[in-house]
Amino acid sequence: MTLHSQTGLTSVLRQYTHAAHEQLDHRMTGLDLFSSHERYTVFLVVQYLFHRDVSDLYARADVAALVPDMDSRNRLELVERDMQDLCVPYPMVRRNPPVAGSVSAAIGWLYVAEGSKLGANILAKRAQDMGLTESFGARHLAPDAQGRAYGWQSFKAAVDHAPLDTAICISHAEAAFERVTQYLDRCEPYLQAA
Repeated sequence: MTLHSQTGLTSVLRQYTHAAHEQLDHRMTGLDLFSSHERYTVFLVVQYLFHRDVSDLYARADVAALVPDMDSRNRLELVERDMQDLCVPYPMVRRNPPVAGSVSAAIGWLYVAEGSKLGANILAKRAQDMGLTESFGARHLAPDAQGRAYGWQSFKAAVDHAPLDTAICISHAEAAFERVTQYLDRCEPYLQAA
């Protein structure tokens, strides 16, 4: 079922996941994850867990056939390097890759991962206030080589009018937001000591 032929898939996904996205943004803001290095490490762990889960989606041939430069878009290695910079231990949490059998399901998850790069502009500035940069501690928040807008616009152009199942994309994008929320729930107790 393709419902996005007129408006574009990313607009439909934005509309249907708006509430989940807003809820997650408000929660992260409320936790003040950029107020100290200790709190930022919780943010890094959440990023690591989510990007580790979706990492394999970037290597899928069906996704690469649809979206350009997929191999260079994966930020897991950058998150890992940020963790190493700040001596953040890898969490003892089992990897939980999404069950995304179709390309539509994979795009739902990648919509969340790729879309988060747009908001990273503000987060990168907050990280700079703590002395973190795109070469130390905040590599994964840096823009792509061609700039923040280019990466998103090329992703958007590739998927907006592709023959994808909108309902599947929506349900998997919602699942991706829920996964980040679950990891935040799991890590939040560590903020009590931060």
